[in-house]
Amino acid sequence: MSAVSVQEMVRPSEAVDLYYYDAETSKKQAFATTQNSKYVQQFANLTGGSSVFTIPPQNGIQDIVITATYDTTALSESERNNLALPSGWLYSLLRQVSFRYGGSSQYFLSGQQMLQNALRCQTSRSSCDDLLNLGGNYANGANLAKAQTASVVLRLPHNVCSGVGKSHPLPTDCLTQQVQVTVELIQPGLIWTNTTGSALPAGCVALSAASFQVQQVMFNNQGDALARRVDLATKAYAFPCEFVQQEITIGIPASVTSQQPQNVVLTGFRSGEVKSIEVWLTDNDDTAGASSSSGSATGYSAFNWYPPSSVEMLYAGDIYARYDNGVGQLFNLINGNKSPAFDTITSGVAAGLPAATPFLAQWLSLPFAQTLVDEDAHYILIHGKPITNGIINLNNLVIPYTSAAGWTLHVSYVYNTTLLFSQGTCDYVF
Repeated sequence: MSAVSVQEMVRPSEAVDLYYYDAETSKKQAFATTQNSKYVQQFANLTGGSSVFTIPPQNGIQDIVITATYDTTALSESERNNLALPSGWLYSLLRQVSFRYGGSSQYFLSGQQMLQNALRCQTSRSSCDDLLNLGGNYANGANLAKAQTASVVLRLPHNVCSGVGKSHPLPTDCLTQQVQVTVELIQPGLIWTNTTGSALPAGCVALSAASFQVQQVMFNNQGDALARRVDLATKAYAFPCEFVQQEITIGIPASVTSQQPQNVVLTGFRSGEVKSIEVWLTDNDDTAGASSSSGSATGYSAFNWYPPSSVEMLYAGDIYARYDNGVGQLFNLINGNKSPAFDTITSGVAAGLPAATPFLAQWLSLPFAQTLVDEDAHYILIHGKPITNGIINLNNLVIPYTSAAGWTLHVSYVYNTTLLFSQGTCDYVF
């Protein structure tokens, strides 16, 4: 037997056998399950508007995916050469998504938040790029000779859309009411870059197909369900998760220059612990095309995201995040597992034709909570900042450059929360 080192004597810990697997170094699944993705519903409206989807309370719910297709095969060569779809176009089509678990309150997230929430789950820059590519590749010219198909994942409070650190399924077997998800799309023609000078072809103003698909987990033996083993009329099941409040957008006028730091007041906080505030800027020029069913003549790029060049986050007069001259990107990298960025395509117009230009999109996380990135981070409670009926100041916020159309600041509040299941329903505890 080896001698005990001084380090071993002073370090409080439990000895673990790293040569042989034993009860401490191996685990086994308690209840046998299988996974399936057979639950598919079609969108009722392919020209925009809301579609409501209900999921019966019988299985565990993991990820929810939306798939959509533009049938562009009938476009003529001249039409194809003057039309373009932006990167991540299916995320661009999401106006908002609302969700209700059983009898819980109904909450809303924007399409911009859906993408940003999903990106935060990814474990590498390359998987962030893959996520956007699968959400709809930039397409113009000869690429439009074939149908354009895209798939996006809806990052809701219950799911972690990555195999690393994947959360346990939402146990709808503990509910007596259904889960409801409502997806609202903008008009499919609004996101096209169109330099033809005429109305969009039929294949661009409506989707040819769109579906809603759920990945579920089922018990091999339904007798293993918690509601059949425990009296949930007198007890409760706590499901740890993350809650993101509906996006706040704040306009920054065109008269503001990059030499004029702005002070922004954030309000509307609910009582609870805020883990972080996520922010990014979009140039209004990039999204101006989404105003006409004939498309945009100058290019449409909803996900050309810019982080503030500098910003300070204050609560009750104390500074919690001070990021000057772009240093926030480095802090986000060393406090996470990837840079808060992804590659996209900005759609410009050159000589009357859509021109594809690579673009590095970025956001900025302003944290309150202590850093913890691990496979089990989603169910470890890391305290944030308790904010009750308060305000947060974003001071000395500097825009990247002066825009003739002005800027939009996008803000997401990220909270700790727990879904508490009892008496056939559930609700959030903040």
